[in-house]
Amino acid sequence: MIQKVLLKSLLVNVFLTILKIIGSIISGSVTLLADAIHCMSDMLTDFISLIGAKLSSKKPDEKHPFGHGKVEYLTSIVMSILICFLAISTLVTSIKGEVRETNLYACIVLVLSIILKIILSRYLLRKGKELNSSIIVSNGTETKYDTYSSFLALIFILVSLVGTKNKMFLYADVLGGIVLSLLTFKAGIELLLTNISSILGEIDTDEEKINIVNNIVLKNKIITKIRRTTLLKNGTYYSVTLELNVDGNYTLNELYQVEKKIKSDLKKTNLNIRYVTVNFKPNKNHVTSK
Repeated sequence: MIQKVLLKSLLVNVFLTILKIIGSIISGSVTLLADAIHCMSDMLTDFISLIGAKLSSKKPDEKHPFGHGKVEYLTSIVMSILICFLAISTLVTSIKGEVRETNLYACIVLVLSIILKIILSRYLLRKGKELNSSIIVSNGTETKYDTYSSFLALIFILVSLVGTKNKMFLYADVLGGIVLSLLTFKAGIELLLTNISSILGEIDTDEEKINIVNNIVLKNKIITKIRRTTLLKNGTYYSVTLELNVDGNYTLNELYQVEKKIKSDLKKTNLNIRYVTVNFKPNKNHVTSK
């Protein structure tokens, strides 16, 4: 279901990217071209998310006992470098390009883009909450903010249309191209840094997710204290390491049954937890000396 939602988002962004590129050629608007590149970054993000979702279903092997989820980060790094390159190319084009009159076609494309982006962001946010998917929620939030960049582009183009009466306003289109190129470059850098951090082994510190894990663990009455809960990102899924305190008078078999239940319960959540490591430590007041 998650893959179907991401595929719909990808198709919308592919359509908008192509539409904006064609629109920039017809209208001669560098602002629309820059917004097309910005939209392309959304398209690549959706593509990366789909790859991650696909890889997460690939079974671990002897050399990769924790799965292949981190391949998503490598793909993301390549994509983010490409986004930065396209942003710089568009920036250079905007600065060196000729100042030309744009037309209403560019405005029509952007209005359509804004409408579709609003619909898409609401759809993704709703589905993300229904499926409890952080990936979909993140995409929905990003799409929501990308609507603002398209709205900004529309303002620049509308101002440039006044250039038919006042030549000074023609530069608004060039300025719009520069601003949106810089915004796209910023998005590419942020994506690059995020994925470099993740591939090095980034721990998720989201309190809500940690509380979900802790509440499930504490349902087991023999657990007296949670010393530490660590959520490690592996692409679209998590590895969880737990350090738990128990009374020292439980048998190895009893601890094994509790560990088995904790692992089973955590893997049933919508957090997409694949691997769980449980470390038991006895309470100090129950440690007996020989």
